[in-house]
Amino acid sequence: MEILAPCGDEKSFFAAINNGADAIYLGLGNFNARAKSTFFTTENIRKYIEIAHTFGVKVYITTNTLLKDAEIPAFLEFAKKCVEARADAFIIQDLAVAKILREAFNDVELHASTQMGINNVAGAKIAKKLGFARVVLARETKLEDIKAIKRETGLEIEYFVQGALCVSYSGNCYLSAHEFHKSGNRGECMQPCRLPYTASINNKVLGEGYLLSPRDLSLLENLAELKEAGVDSLKIEGRLRRAGYVAQSVKSFRHAVDALENTEKIDINTEKYALKKVFSRGDFNTRAYLDNGVPNDVINPKIQNHLGVKVGTVERVEKFKDLYRVWLKCEHPVHSGDGLKFLDNNENECASLGVGNVENLGNNRYIIYTKNRLKSGLEVYLTLDSENENNLLKNQRKITVNAHVIAHENQPLEIEFFTTRNNEKITGKFVSNFMCERAKNAPTNEAEILSQISKLNDTNFTLNKAEIDAENVFIPKSIINEARREAISKLQQDLINLHEKRIKSAFNQQKYSTMQHFLNSLENLHSTEITNNIYIVDENSLEKIRIDSSSQATRDNDFIVSVKNQEELVALFPTVYQLDLIENALKKLRKNYKNLALILPVISNGKDYEILSNILKNLPPEITLIINNISGLNFIDSGHKIIAGTSMNVYNILDELELKKLGVDAVIFSQEIIDNSPTRYHFTKGHVALMHFAHCPFKTLFNNDCAQCKFSENLVLTAQNGHQYFIKRTQISQCYFTMYASTKREKNCGNFGNVVDLRFD
Repeated sequence: MEILAPCGDEKSFFAAINNGADAIYLGLGNFNARAKSTFFTTENIRKYIEIAHTFGVKVYITTNTLLKDAEIPAFLEFAKKCVEARADAFIIQDLAVAKILREAFNDVELHASTQMGINNVAGAKIAKKLGFARVVLARETKLEDIKAIKRETGLEIEYFVQGALCVSYSGNCYLSAHEFHKSGNRGECMQPCRLPYTASINNKVLGEGYLLSPRDLSLLENLAELKEAGVDSLKIEGRLRRAGYVAQSVKSFRHAVDALENTEKIDINTEKYALKKVFSRGDFNTRAYLDNGVPNDVINPKIQNHLGVKVGTVERVEKFKDLYRVWLKCEHPVHSGDGLKFLDNNENECASLGVGNVENLGNNRYIIYTKNRLKSGLEVYLTLDSENENNLLKNQRKITVNAHVIAHENQPLEIEFFTTRNNEKITGKFVSNFMCERAKNAPTNEAEILSQISKLNDTNFTLNKAEIDAENVFIPKSIINEARREAISKLQQDLINLHEKRIKSAFNQQKYSTMQHFLNSLENLHSTEITNNIYIVDENSLEKIRIDSSSQATRDNDFIVSVKNQEELVALFPTVYQLDLIENALKKLRKNYKNLALILPVISNGKDYEILSNILKNLPPEITLIINNISGLNFIDSGHKIIAGTSMNVYNILDELELKKLGVDAVIFSQEIIDNSPTRYHFTKGHVALMHFAHCPFKTLFNNDCAQCKFSENLVLTAQNGHQYFIKRTQISQCYFTMYASTKREKNCGNFGNVVDLRFD
């Protein structure tokens, strides 16, 4: 299994390679999901790709953001530079990006980002149809669905195994955009999920804390299971993490994968301890969503940042000048440069500091100095083990080579370095212009030649052994050194060439020019068929709507409660996806409304998809389907009209064209895109869905399991700024939850193309 490491800067790049990564993923400029990660550019990326390819390490470019129309031409030029830099593959969310890469260049390898929300066979089949070679599965994917995806598609499977978990289904979190106008789908997430919230039902407070902050993920002990299921690549999260985190994560998974391949055992607890030191929000989540049903322990409401590992306690504290002298009893050595955190018995953080001067008293007792007024009895957590991280960052990955030197009288000096990769011998040979002459005095002996050709410390290579065939000749050291440098340079280039001959992508001027011309033609292209509104209802609002033929929507207590005429589309969003319930609801609606639709959910595992498929087989074809996940594209041939819902994240005209090419009849643009165009559907009125959960918020509040279900209507989360969000449940084969803004969007886009939400009025 491939170990895939995150890289946000040069230090983490070398930390990943030097500690054993098989591949790295990184972003450049504005077209990646970590906008703050700006080190790599189109100007320097070739340099780092060459270094990685020297070691046979692949480089994946994360172009997993959504593009606005105006950004598409710039992306084409950006993609050209990445293809020319010989990137191994591109990680993609936006269908427009996939189309550009697929059609503007030859044979680019495409990986479907986790932002695409693929977690079942149906979604994977669509990805394969669109030309993707690999799917980066949603973190919510079940183990049985991983097996099915591999079995039925043969696609490469990439799965997150270490690092932070997003609380919302990837690609469908809009809280940051809603609160800060910073879109997570465009690499700008402000992480409001890591802030404290208060939970209440009917104004009764039930709990408070970091109610949207998930535990960090670590699947180190599940690698055999993942391998058997068909996972090809183990993905480590953390492009904004420090290099020490990258180094330790890669090293731990390198140990584990190598042990698995060699049927050996490693001390899992030791590796997990090391991983917790570099970053962890308390205890790890060690199963993610792999098991059937709704997982129990996703959220840690007490901790939202790095906690590290508990190493001791504060014994006593005394005033020392303008500081405090603190005695620690710690089972782990304390060094200058370490990071410590202090918690009370209720796990409340009291202080966090970097260790300066430290006195080792022996018997695991230490004295440190701080401006923080600590008190005895506090628990001590190690958040930065400086000695360990410094050692990790000193690791150097070297390629072992052998050498052959020929130095015969009246013949040119020859130096050849060679190594083996993928059972293939790779050679770097240099024949010098220097003609070896018989030594007049002392000849250059084998030991002297060996000494010069061994000087590889400033390269990526180390010498194993050398065969030196030298006669009674004299060779200046400068000549040997030059020949060594040239031969090593040739070997490195041959290793790069060996790697890159397997990369099929290539720049094609004709294809590129054709795509440029096509993109330029899009500027004045817009759809024209949208002439009505979509009204969204659920079972609880069926009796609250009525036909109103007046030009202005009737209001009752400032809520929209009427559909203007029978031509408007009324869309049912069920709270329970059960055939008889859906049929009854549609039957009631059909009494008054001509055009009806069924909204399909954002999240559906394999079992859910079977339920949905069975429901659709029993619905009349005149019922429109509003799909909210790529898997819904499989229903295009079902006989139903298909509308791509707002959770499909249609962001630009090219997305729209691609979906219509696939057979979609109309699209609702992403809720993050609002304009006054009368030719596109936009979510303009009603409560906005901000997050979609595959965990249960009630388990977080009550620490219960499904057998003791604590679900109740009217759950509200309140942020510190007073903003409120309400939670609604959807049931298919299991429960899912959606968090909505309590305040309603009231953007007027005229009388055309509106999506009006009546569900909870």
